Amino acid sequence: LALRDDDDDDDNTSTLSQINIDASFIFDWGNAPGTGPYFSANNIDAATQITTAALMGGACLIVFSMLRLRWPELYSHRLRLRHMRPSNIPRTLFGWFYPVITMSDRHVLETIGLDALLFFRAYRMFIYMFVSMSFFGMVVLYPVNYFWEKENDAGIKNTIFNSPLARVENLNGKYSVAHVFLAYVFAVILFFFIDRFALHTITMRWHYLLLTRRSGTARTLMVTHLPRELRSEPALRRFIAGMQVGQVEAVHVAPMNGDLDDALRRRAHALQMLETAYAQLLGNPCRARSYDPVLLRRLALTDTPEARALEARLLRRWARRRKVGSSGPTQSAAGPAGDARGKPAPRPRTLVRVTGADVPAAWSPLRQRLWPFALVDAIDHWRQRLFAADRQLHAAREQFFASEAGTVAFVTMRRPVDAYVLSQLSVHSRPDACKIRMAPEARSIVWGNAGKPYSKKMLRYIMGLLMT
Repeated sequence: LALRDDDDDDDNTSTLSQINIDASFIFDWGNAPGTGPYFSANNIDAATQITTAALMGGACLIVFSMLRLRWPELYSHRLRLRHMRPSNIPRTLFGWFYPVITMSDRHVLETIGLDALLFFRAYRMFIYMFVSMSFFGMVVLYPVNYFWEKENDAGIKNTIFNSPLARVENLNGKYSVAHVFLAYVFAVILFFFIDRFALHTITMRWHYLLLTRRSGTARTLMVTHLPRELRSEPALRRFIAGMQVGQVEAVHVAPMNGDLDDALRRRAHALQMLETAYAQLLGNPCRARSYDPVLLRRLALTDTPEARALEARLLRRWARRRKVGSSGPTQSAAGPAGDARGKPAPRPRTLVRVTGADVPAAWSPLRQRLWPFALVDAIDHWRQRLFAADRQLHAAREQFFASEAGTVAFVTMRRPVDAYVLSQLSVHSRPDACKIRMAPEARSIVWGNAGKPYSKKMLRYIMGLLMT
């Protein structure tokens, strides 16, 4: 940028200012991101990368190992499963290394699922791929760059990251053949590992489908964007059967009714709070030797005075013990006598709003208006909320199929092969209607969205595009 001001004392001479801009650097291909000169001028030393990655990775492994050792029930929750229970992992700081490394792919596929196995396989592929490239780079390219530096008259140091190929004037060197040859070697390595991973993915998916061929998920299709003439089970059954692909076993159209989802959500919340109240009183897990979770569950879901009296006696026996001189309950196991090591922990209480007929007679109108809250027993309160949620859930189930049909349906075929053939077809004259694909597992479906109208889904989709 140059500024020239031609000025003199003559009044008849005008003042001239000129700005010269040099924009040749814009058209220099070496300044473009992704090119060799750009990486050569903006590289980070390999030692810095390795040190940073090693420190961060080591710190994360140590923190995870310490947290796993502190809360084993949180990080090994699948050990509580009755079916497909994984093997035990040693309760040591780094005892999980060897079982995880030696775990077979078949065990991961049968216990966790296909997605987790493909995730682990992808990481393993990246490790093998970059280790192979690093080996050829350190064994071949680093010595080549070192000797190339010896013959460099400009005195510029060349490393494995600051390659001589980054400068156009050095492309005619005799050592550039190694760089060109290894470019093809790296391409072959990439092709080999990606092709091998794709073949393994196809094989594992086929094996997984063979394992689940008799399940309902392998034979069920999810049909979305249903037109109005197909929003009934008989009409959709005739439509699918008219394609003559296979026999239809069952058809279910999801109604546009959100009452069932709301009832399920309220019941899940009440059940979670009830479990939290029990955990505060008994501990998680309960250390009492005579603790019987099956009996406690049966008593908790029985609404009779006899069940309440028996539950109160058992909870006092199984409750956490408060030692003499301590400020809170402990996790020590209660003996047969129940109070041999201290008093049992008090039952948890919660603050609720009292309205209507539940307002005590001793409360004044001012108290009801300013502070209509009271402390009640948490277990009894959330148990009553659970019973009320159960009644609402039963009522919502009875009215579920009586509501208007939605735009999502599930079709179960007799054979899995017929379902897979239908999932690859375009079955409707309108390309945006009656889209068919294999149905995911029930736990992977957001059922609240299945009962929403198509207009609301499109509105959410457009708003999501605008926000992103």
